[in-house]
Amino acid sequence: MTIPMNIVPRALAALLIVAFTAPAAHARWLEARSPSFIVYSESSENDLRDAVQRLDDYDRFLRQMTGTTSPTPAPLPIYLVRSNDKLQQVRPVNDQVLGFYTARVGGTLAMAVRGDRSGLPGQEVLFHEYAHHFMMLHYPAAYPAWYVEGFAEYMMTAQFEKDRIEIGRYSQGRAITLVRGQWMPVERLVSTSPSTLNPYQTAQFYAESWLLVHYIFAAPERRAGLTRYLDAMQRGTAEPAAFQTAFGMDHKAFDKALRKYMNGSIAWAAIPRPQSQPGDITVRALPPGADDLLLPELALSLGVREPEREAALLATIRSAAALHPGDAFAQRALARAEIASGDRAAGTAIVDRLLVDAPRDASLLYIRGLADFYTGRKDPATRAQHFPVANGWFSKATEADPTYYQALYRQAQTLPRRDGKLTDTALNLMIRANKMSPLVSELAFDVANALMVRGQFVEAELLLIPLAYNPHGGGYAARALELLADARAHKAQPPAPQDDAD
Repeated sequence: MTIPMNIVPRALAALLIVAFTAPAAHARWLEARSPSFIVYSESSENDLRDAVQRLDDYDRFLRQMTGTTSPTPAPLPIYLVRSNDKLQQVRPVNDQVLGFYTARVGGTLAMAVRGDRSGLPGQEVLFHEYAHHFMMLHYPAAYPAWYVEGFAEYMMTAQFEKDRIEIGRYSQGRAITLVRGQWMPVERLVSTSPSTLNPYQTAQFYAESWLLVHYIFAAPERRAGLTRYLDAMQRGTAEPAAFQTAFGMDHKAFDKALRKYMNGSIAWAAIPRPQSQPGDITVRALPPGADDLLLPELALSLGVREPEREAALLATIRSAAALHPGDAFAQRALARAEIASGDRAAGTAIVDRLLVDAPRDASLLYIRGLADFYTGRKDPATRAQHFPVANGWFSKATEADPTYYQALYRQAQTLPRRDGKLTDTALNLMIRANKMSPLVSELAFDVANALMVRGQFVEAELLLIPLAYNPHGGGYAARALELLADARAHKAQPPAPQDDAD
């Protein structure tokens, strides 16, 4: 059978765990770029190209399935590494973790351990997480956790054949859970967040969420019911009433139907495979300094909360940079580390030297702006002196790379305020940055608060929804829910007059 092309599923972003490509025989880092991805890997060029092509094909597949025509606002960086200890160089994680996804002011990216081969399990998990990322960018809305995860689980099993894509097949791990695990009643499934479950319950939640989405997508009348259900939930209808009205049965009756579906013959679907465009991928070798400095620099750019770890990273970068005195990559990493965590004047001098040879390098321009930004942020007495200088550097960075959301955000932060409020120019810069990475909580909160001050509660609500309904959002999700409730409580009120326009 063939899935109709009018299905418009959506999802949120979440944790990435993936094993993807084969290990390389050397440690030289390569960078591959395509319209939607920037992938860094120590693998061979052929393996890297295969990995990026697979991701590009999946992006085209998601667009075909959802009817999405909007462009990718900014490519997603992905780091493919050899082992868990490489992950721990960037972020403290359990030694069983194979990867993660993060969205911070310092960067939005996925990092993953490569497997011994590009087998389906690793591919499935990578596809799961990119489905979250894709739908967050293009279809942000308030979705229940079962649909957020069930849709990604459903899409991740897509198998790419030469002329078609097979979708709706099962994941072996999830199938085993359905057969051997303890059944979670639909009434609980549709009202539960996976963050409240133990590991066994979480596995059951994911498996049943896949089954529920598979069952709904298998019949036009159930897909129509899903649309009614999600619309009702968006309007604030209580879940039991929304479910009963949308599907024409209560949780108990639906539970019985779902069990019957599981025990029957579950079909899979096929759609034509989108045409690949290998010419869209470019690969380059990073300088030798990247071998020692790429991951430590990434760790500092994302932000380190523990002072001891920050000091250790600074020492590591200083030692590694000394081994590559003529390497511009190594010197840039050293400059960033000194500006953020060490000798700011020394770091600034390094960047100034590098900019002589690369005056349009967006990363260097951004790092140069950070020197004055950090100084002004720490010392309010000198802020009026340093913020305008920082703003000039950030402006040059965004001119060089309009997708540099970190520079857009810092550019907005260093503009003068009027009566303590963001100007129109600053707010528009922040909105542009938010569209490129809507799960960066600090950025989204700043934009939402600025909009609410202006009485633009509907717009603030739309920005907060992706954070508030992110099932992996933790404390940020709870804070976003509180702010979202405030926005919804006030959105019917007329906006107060504003006098802070540029």
